[in-house]
Amino acid sequence: MNNATNALNPTHAVFSVARVEGVLFDIDDTLVDLNTASIQGFHHLTAEDFREVLDSKREHVARDYADDGAGAYERYMAGELTFLGQRAERIRRAYALVGLEPPPPEALGIWSARYEDVVQELWAPFPDVHDCLDALDALSIPYGAVSNNVESYQRNKLRLAGLERIQVLVGSDTAGAPKPDPRPFHAGCTLLGTKFAATLYVGDNPVHDVQGANAAGLRGILVDRATDHKSDSPEILQNLGSLVSIIRGN
Repeated sequence: MNNATNALNPTHAVFSVARVEGVLFDIDDTLVDLNTASIQGFHHLTAEDFREVLDSKREHVARDYADDGAGAYERYMAGELTFLGQRAERIRRAYALVGLEPPPPEALGIWSARYEDVVQELWAPFPDVHDCLDALDALSIPYGAVSNNVESYQRNKLRLAGLERIQVLVGSDTAGAPKPDPRPFHAGCTLLGTKFAATLYVGDNPVHDVQGANAAGLRGILVDRATDHKSDSPEILQNLGSLVSIIRGN
């Protein structure tokens, strides 16, 4: 991440903006703590099958599942897998990592549906999100979200996470392409009514979010919520409170 971050210089790009007109956010693991929900949901669904697996190994596999160690979501975004197909790939990998047979093909759909029911109850915003949005409201700066997922699915996620205040939303389906293609970013700016160069895009992926936003003419900012903070660079935000400070500084 350090090399990618140094090449992108997201904060330097922010300070080149004379006035911030609007802010667009990624959703998963930027606004909504999807990683924690995914890990907890995975533990719930595998409690019986993994009962003989060491706790440390179970946690490792749960994190691999949540982080998509199978690389299946990228294949879904590329049109190579269906949504259920990418989840099935992740399930199969998880069971293989602990030396167990995965659920049979006819049961994978049931597993996925049960997982979806559990994880949706766990979706929640990070603690700093509402304070950040309150501050943007106070500054009269419009905001929205651009996501690499189906818009209707993400709209429901925002609602269940208590973030229905975010009205502007662009999904990869409605934009016609996923990030880092410029179309989703441009669609978000159009809905906000802001100029590309005066719009910030905040996300947790240095390539899809920051590099993609910068290439589209926006100003990408990387937010790193990891507890170990792999980089001490001031160019990486550790929370959304820092974002408000940057905007006020402009």
